[in-house]
Order: sequence, then structure tokens, then C-alpha cells
Amino acid sequence: MAARGPRGDITAALILRAADRLLGANGRVEGISLRAVAAEVGVAANALYTYFPSLDAIWHDLADERLGRLHPQELLEYECPHCALLELAARGETVLSTPGTVSLLRRGPVLGRSSFELSETIMTLTERGSLDPRDAHDLIVGWFYGSAVLEGEGWTSGTDAICEVEALADFPRIAGRSRPDRHRQAEAILRGIDLTCSATPS
Repeated sequence: MAARGPRGDITAALILRAADRLLGANGRVEGISLRAVAAEVGVAANALYTYFPSLDAIWHDLADERLGRLHPQELLEYECPHCALLELAARGETVLSTPGTVSLLRRGPVLGRSSFELSETIMTLTERGSLDPRDAHDLIVGWFYGSAVLEGEGWTSGTDAICEVEALADFPRIAGRSRPDRHRQAEAILRGIDLTCSATPS
């Protein structure tokens, strides 16, 4: 049975849902206060401390919950690790497109059950490759997280904004760059660590 808070009608899950709604509306964790989360729940700010020691703890658990939406352990049932990792990349695009996800992940390490399941799954799926599974994990996670930041909050979005007002004639490759193709990027990484498709043709 869930623990009862000071009002007897709130739970940790309810607080996370309130924080999730605020983050979805705001798009970034910056500017969302503990008071705002409490107001969304309908309680005083100090009532939240029964469940979370700080606002950072709320963001951490929400980030871990969003990583859980990848359902990585399902991918261990795939016949082909290559195909499983491509599916993980596709799921990752969906999760990272959820407003606020990149902002959540940028706050710091996410060390919860869902993040550990994700890491364990990636290391398991890369065991047959030419790179140590830990190094393969870091390569895959670093590539995907980095590309998401470039796309949404860094180089890509910033350059797009500049291109709207400047021609960037001195930088034709930047101005005329193609949209990122994460599927092809993922394929290149998997080929690089010798994880080719082993699925049986249908």
C-alpha cells in the first residue's frame, strides 16, 4: 500500500505526474520551482518533502521514468542484436522528442532502475561485437544523447535560427547541411563495432 502524505491523498507517483505536466507545458526544467510542482499537486511545498528530499530528486526520478518508456528489456527477446539496437534507437527518438526529456537528462547522471536496465540491455546486446560492451555502451549512449542535444538544444537549432536571418555564404556546407539521419548513423556505428544484421530473412 502506498505511503500516505501529510494530507493523506498524495503519492510520489502523483507528484511525478504533476511535474511531468509542468515540464510538458514548459519544455525545460529551468523555471519550474518546487512551489509550482506543489501547486500543480494542490498541496503546500513542504508536503512534497515526505516523498522527495528536493526538486532535483523529483527531476531525477522523472528522468528515470522517461527512460523506462524505452522498455529496453523487451529487446533482449530479439533474434538479432543489430535489429534490437536499431529498434532501441527508434524508441529513443520518440522518448527524446517528448517535451523536456533532453532538459531532464542534461541535469546530471540518471542512476535509477530504468537507467540501469537500459545500460544492462545495451551491454548485453553488444557482447558479440568487436568492442568491449562497456565501451560499446558509452559509444551508443554518447552518440544518441549528443545527437539529441545537437538537434534540439545545441548546434542544429542554433544554426537554424542563424540561417533564418543570415545567408552564411562563407560556410556553405553548414548552410546546406542535410537533416540528421539517425538510422544511418546508428547503422554506421553498429557496422563499426562489427554488429551486422543476423536476422533470418522472412
